[in-house]
Amino acid sequence: MNILDIITKKKNGKTLSYDELKYAFNAYLNKDIPDYQMSALLMAITINGMTLSETLSLTDIFIRSGEAYDLTKTMKYVVDKHSTGGVGDSTTLVIGPMCAALGLHMAKMSGRGLGLTGGTIDKVESIPGFNINLTEEEFYKQVEEIGFALSSQTADLVPLDKVIYALRDVTGTTESIPLIASSIMSKKIAAGANNILIDIKVGSGALIKNESDARVLSDWLIQIGEAYKRKVKTIISDMNAPLSYAIGNSLEVCEAINVLRGKKCPLYNACVEIVANLLSMAKNMDYEEAEIRAEETLKNGSALKKFYQFVTTQGGRLREVSVADKVIQVKSKKEGEVTKIDALGAAKLASKLGASRLSLNDNIDYTVGIILNVKIGDKVKIGDTLLNIYMNKKIEFNENDFEFIEVE
Repeated sequence: MNILDIITKKKNGKTLSYDELKYAFNAYLNKDIPDYQMSALLMAITINGMTLSETLSLTDIFIRSGEAYDLTKTMKYVVDKHSTGGVGDSTTLVIGPMCAALGLHMAKMSGRGLGLTGGTIDKVESIPGFNINLTEEEFYKQVEEIGFALSSQTADLVPLDKVIYALRDVTGTTESIPLIASSIMSKKIAAGANNILIDIKVGSGALIKNESDARVLSDWLIQIGEAYKRKVKTIISDMNAPLSYAIGNSLEVCEAINVLRGKKCPLYNACVEIVANLLSMAKNMDYEEAEIRAEETLKNGSALKKFYQFVTTQGGRLREVSVADKVIQVKSKKEGEVTKIDALGAAKLASKLGASRLSLNDNIDYTVGIILNVKIGDKVKIGDTLLNIYMNKKIEFNENDFEFIEVE
């Protein structure tokens, strides 16, 4: 086969066979074709789409590129969760400990930032000493003993997705529904859970911009799960405004701890909903009862205790988490009500500070970011602080950087 023929075929909107997809993607994994040719194929897929059959094929190719875990042989109630990406979304750091406190087992394989915000792995790497590279034995043992483990994709687990994920991040191909579906489900299936909850974010700060695309993705995720005999449920949630008040890696770790201590905010509500769904799925429990039990882990401190145990076991030193020393306050120039906090605008500001990567070789500054001081519906006066900016490098700001908060 010839990679140029495959790129051209997809550029012309035609369907690729299993063998053609296998040839192209495995050739990239084996470094037999360069970044620019795979980038061209990914762009052709993003523009012209893929059929469900192609997406199932690509998912299978991803899974077969490495090893797969089967935690269900030795553990009951194995669950997993994935968010399609949002702003201020540190749910994994909250829901993992919540699940563990409820007797569930969450084996979480996460990735780095995709787009304008840091990924879960970027967030935990802001904790000095945190080990993101667990061996298969360490992963199994921690999930079994603690109930929750978080690891980066190992070299052996879906290695194809790992390299494609990184390339998508910097080539403008992050929003492709088939690529999103294959990426998510290959990791979830290979990680070994049989109860999977996918939180599909929709809005300005998400990869998916409209509800119709979200419903297509939801349908495909469920069908891929059925093909592999996995129970998959989806939630479609709003991401036009940030999920929490913190945007930036270290800041989001601190905010996750605040939620685990009981801080009420949109992040708190989202985590309760996700965990209630997982508990209901895994134990065939009535959702209302599951919701009560999920929230109780935040009220009685059991989830917070599991969080500390999880971080310590993976070598993290929470006392050494730091945020940038230089803080700038952005104040309101008018009196009125906060009518909008645009998630995309907030993410762009955090990215400008250095909180995410725009190229494969970029280094993230874990200490920078923003803390919102207001939420939609708040009344503000002239001079009230709208947000605090945590920064290290000298940056020239302009009025457009702060237009994501609207006061009317």
